[in-house]
Amino acid sequence: MLNKFHEISLLLLVIIAAVLAVGLYYLGAGFLAKPIMMGDVTIAKPFANLAKDALFVPLKPLMYALIIMSIGSSLAISHGGMGAKFIRVLLFMLGFSVIGAIFAIIGYTVFAFFPILSDPASVLDGSKVDFKQIPFAMKIYGVITSPLMISIYAGIIFGGALKKLDMGRQADAISDLFMKGFRKFLQFAIPFAVFGSITLALNSPGGISTLSGLLPLLIVYTATFGAVWIVMVVVTAFILRRDIGFVLRAILPQALISISTSSSIATLPATKLACDDLGASGDESTPFFTIGATINMVGTLMGLTILSLYTMSAYGLDVSIGDKIVVALQSLIYSVSAAGVPSASVVLLQDILTSQGVSAEYATYVTGLIITLDVLVLDRMRTMLNTQSDSMSTVNGLHVYYKRPEVLND
Repeated sequence: MLNKFHEISLLLLVIIAAVLAVGLYYLGAGFLAKPIMMGDVTIAKPFANLAKDALFVPLKPLMYALIIMSIGSSLAISHGGMGAKFIRVLLFMLGFSVIGAIFAIIGYTVFAFFPILSDPASVLDGSKVDFKQIPFAMKIYGVITSPLMISIYAGIIFGGALKKLDMGRQADAISDLFMKGFRKFLQFAIPFAVFGSITLALNSPGGISTLSGLLPLLIVYTATFGAVWIVMVVVTAFILRRDIGFVLRAILPQALISISTSSSIATLPATKLACDDLGASGDESTPFFTIGATINMVGTLMGLTILSLYTMSAYGLDVSIGDKIVVALQSLIYSVSAAGVPSASVVLLQDILTSQGVSAEYATYVTGLIITLDVLVLDRMRTMLNTQSDSMSTVNGLHVYYKRPEVLND
């Protein structure tokens, strides 16, 4: 029975959860968003809140554990230096990431007039709104000492210990099992969170307008992601000395699979074929784009930057150019650490927001609200950009290394 459940598309489960939440709202099931009472005594949170907590309460510790295990096992099984080829591939990955960060900041600045998120006073109890403008130096300190960064430090130390004990392969096997279990957990938890978040949003002041207000995000994502994607295609065509049509024909199947699966890891076979079609041997490319599927997350970087800046603005914080750069840098670091599973990176949004002065309550509210649209559309757009960057960075780097215009696998 459980095996059959896990074979169901997560997208379908999310749609069912969303339709159910909206349907119950129109049937008058507002009690789902009210505290569970015994007489005049509150004995539990609202059912919708409990459903949302099914994802967000365990997700952070699970994510941090996954980061420590993934970084540790990767370092434990690594051998030698990066190599001349990988350095060139990495430079293209970094270059596309910088371009992505710039376009994310520009996109937010251009579309800052969109009232995407509600004022915290209208969705939270006034006693919970903890407005504070954190000094710039303290924000930098908050980035360095955030739970996510501590997890990264721990992963590096853990990897060194595993390597000395010669336990890299065992740790890598455990990391793979942990990732599989994490995926199964999300299959259950994300639909519950979607149901709970929509139910809470519909029964809060604003109701339907709270959810419809998120739709302009599609415009921001499409404009900024599309611009970066065009830049990557043009750069790749220039580096390979081929026409743009050649590049588009090679990467289209990869794009379709990444959109349908919403997972960089699941798109790896299509990424290999894209590299082959772009002229780089799939076998030679595999180590580079496989690493890229873990560390090269241009779309995730842009998504986190855009969502963070909109939330900070809605919360009432002054967002200076320095703040935008710091948020983009945080998003770059956090995107590298994000697990390669659907919508897992959204939880990292909370760490960015709280380090920038947004209250934990409002950060959780926004994350819960965003995840519905994220699973349906936004994460699929991010995954497409992530995987396209992997293939094009790999082929460009290898082409520059070999310094010849012919297809690399001739």
